[in-house]
Amino acid sequence: MSNKPANDLPYKGKTICVVNTGSQKKKFVLQRLKKIGFTTVVINSEKNWADPYVDHWIIANTANHTESITAFRNFVKSHPSVHIDGVMTVWEDDVLLTSKIVEQFGFIGIPYSIAKGIRNKFAFREFCNNVGLPTPKHYLIKTDRDIAHVLKNFKFPLVVKPAFGASSAYVTKVDQPKDLADTVDYIRELISSDTESALNEGFELFVEEYIDGDEVDVDILLQNGKIKFYSIADNYDKTFGRFFLDRGQAIPSSLPSESQKALIDMAEETLEKLGITDACIHYEAKSTKNGPVPLEVNMRLGGDYIYSYIKSAWGIDFVEEGARIAIGDYLTKIEKPEEPRRYVVGWDLQPQESGILVELDIDPLLHEQKYLEEIYL
Repeated sequence: MSNKPANDLPYKGKTICVVNTGSQKKKFVLQRLKKIGFTTVVINSEKNWADPYVDHWIIANTANHTESITAFRNFVKSHPSVHIDGVMTVWEDDVLLTSKIVEQFGFIGIPYSIAKGIRNKFAFREFCNNVGLPTPKHYLIKTDRDIAHVLKNFKFPLVVKPAFGASSAYVTKVDQPKDLADTVDYIRELISSDTESALNEGFELFVEEYIDGDEVDVDILLQNGKIKFYSIADNYDKTFGRFFLDRGQAIPSSLPSESQKALIDMAEETLEKLGITDACIHYEAKSTKNGPVPLEVNMRLGGDYIYSYIKSAWGIDFVEEGARIAIGDYLTKIEKPEEPRRYVVGWDLQPQESGILVELDIDPLLHEQKYLEEIYL
């Protein structure tokens, strides 16, 4: 179904810069890039587990954008024979650094002038409101006066969340007005970039009215302003007491076709109004009785097993296709068949209590089951 060149190393001679290796759960990204022939340049704070898949390291603290951009510039000057064709990241912490490199060095991708208003979830809410996209009522919380304003003007339940969060960290539901101030204090006391590194950008909190509906992920390949491929997956109910945790996903979506069309139409409108033309996007939304509502635009490949289930269901490799977009390799529109190759369910097992896991035994027979694709620990 893809339109990639038909040889074993289709991208031999092409060089891609990857910003941050991420943790070992992202090993498949660099493995895949090497397998299809890319020369890889990686910006990271240190050499690590990724060394077998990296041709050139640029050692810099990616949380320090000035240091990283200076290191990138020095690498380009000192390695004239290494022509970098594109830049990408799959790590949420570094979408803004990647966008700065795109903007300053003229690569294909999302420039910083656009990305900074998307990475900040409160700013994204403001953008949606200003351009006529559906958005819940929301308010930035800085002082007790802001809490008083919310109590007077908002309908409960509410959701408190960090503006720069990721992975639902510190996202908390508040059902009763009496609990709002205590919830904000609780998050402020605990919030830390040691727990969620994506919070290096800041600890701002905001509240929004809870959106009731079916949550979905829309994964999109966008080139020259046109959607070349998309996939919609259903999220299981994320509520976990007052918190939100991933419970799992199912692909393809079981929503009615008209609901799915409304979702992709809204995603396309959102990206067009944002001015994004070339990217691999993980778009989160809810399908409600009043129509679709955007939640977030993640400017990277979706995390966890999203790469795996898209490839299993539709045969589309988002690492490869995302890299092709980054280097400007033209994608023809990928037609999605009516039926997937496989129906895939992802199941997240969340512990009921906090603690330290000292032992974990998995029956080896589980790996022999035909229905099992992968296990991530």
